Amino acid sequence: MFAASQDTQLEEVDGSTDDKPIFVPSQVSENAFELFLSVCYNKPDAVKIPNDTVIQLLELSDMYLCRDARDYAVRNLQRNRYSLESTRLISLALKFNIKEFLPHAFERLISARINDVSDDKHHAVGPIVWNTMFKVKEHLDIHRRIIACEAPPMVHAGTCVKQKRCEEDWKQLWWNGMGRFLLDGRNPQPYKDAVERFEKLDISEINPDCWKVVLFTVKGQSAFDHERKLISRTANNLIKYLIVEPNFEDFGCAVY
Repeated sequence: MFAASQDTQLEEVDGSTDDKPIFVPSQVSENAFELFLSVCYNKPDAVKIPNDTVIQLLELSDMYLCRDARDYAVRNLQRNRYSLESTRLISLALKFNIKEFLPHAFERLISARINDVSDDKHHAVGPIVWNTMFKVKEHLDIHRRIIACEAPPMVHAGTCVKQKRCEEDWKQLWWNGMGRFLLDGRNPQPYKDAVERFEKLDISEINPDCWKVVLFTVKGQSAFDHERKLISRTANNLIKYLIVEPNFEDFGCAVY
């Protein structure tokens, strides 16, 4: 077979002859290369594969332009995304142009404590993502302070006979409760956790029926829809600007 290929005018490629072996990068382990061959030509075993091995599979899929290997690696890492740091996921998304990783990873990066992110991890996500993260965090901090200071409007029930007192106690409860939970300098609470603590507070002279109505609004988290939408929209814009997925139209799935 090798002799026949040598008589043709085709350029020899890695693996075409014994004298032209497949070159495997030093950072790719034997297990990763075996996984690569298994994905390309067989069906890989349904066992848990270490993330590092799957990331090496990504390296090989990029090197040999193999869609099957790339798809397998992306699906595997997506399932295990919580076991990878957000900065690692973003770095992989940028290096291998994987749009699926960025929304989840960017949301986690937004909620991370900046002092816990090392310089190496900071550089791994690149200046565009890092600077964008700071801008979004500043915007969200301003929004959080506004929410903490401005209680949702109280809609009084028909049973409320002391509306002025009910209104005053509601505003005071919001600031002393939700405001403190959201802006706590030592341990600021996420909105969901803050609401869970808030609804357990003593409501003083707030009418119980008024309390039920306004608490329904608070628990609906409508005030923080802005936060979710901003993070999602920003992540999608980063994808459009930074991610160019490879086109496999001119390449087969397997390696020849």
